[in-house]
Amino acid sequence: MKSWRSAMSLFELIVVVIIVGVVYSLAIFSLKKEKAISSSMSVSSIKTTLLSFSQQSEIKMVCDVSCQECRLYDHNGKILTTLTLVSETPIHRYGFNRFGELQKWGNAVVSGKERLSQGCMEVTLSPDGLITPLILKSENTFYVYTPLGDAKPYRSTSEEAVRKFVFDESIYPLSGDTFYGAL
Repeated sequence: MKSWRSAMSLFELIVVVIIVGVVYSLAIFSLKKEKAISSSMSVSSIKTTLLSFSQQSEIKMVCDVSCQECRLYDHNGKILTTLTLVSETPIHRYGFNRFGELQKWGNAVVSGKERLSQGCMEVTLSPDGLITPLILKSENTFYVYTPLGDAKPYRSTSEEAVRKFVFDESIYPLSGDTFYGAL
């Protein structure tokens, strides 16, 4: 006479739990790995890339000293993603000194969570689309991001053209009645 069992044995139950646990942990690991995969951007698409992240508040991008690996933070300091700044030649940050001369700047002091460190640059994008002023040079080309500028940077190989663009009073008035609201 055959006996019919209607329940699983303890051993069978343990095997099923182990199989479910392994499948679950593999699924979670692959999801985390997909989230950690970094995307890349070019020097000419920094603002476009930052704008592609929907935001209700400020977003900050901090790049390491080599100017190749950048982390994107939300307003709470939580890392949203890691971005790779792709360029065939080294990227350098430039700026104007107090005499109006364009010169290569050293490492920036960037603020991390509860500490300061050195990095290539720190760029902030506000919800209204304003970006931190930024001048980068890759090979012989300057890329100028201005707070009120377009998503694509101004590009030039001439230092004089960059100076004229940044200090163009028709774009960024430094003096004048209409800018200061005087009559």
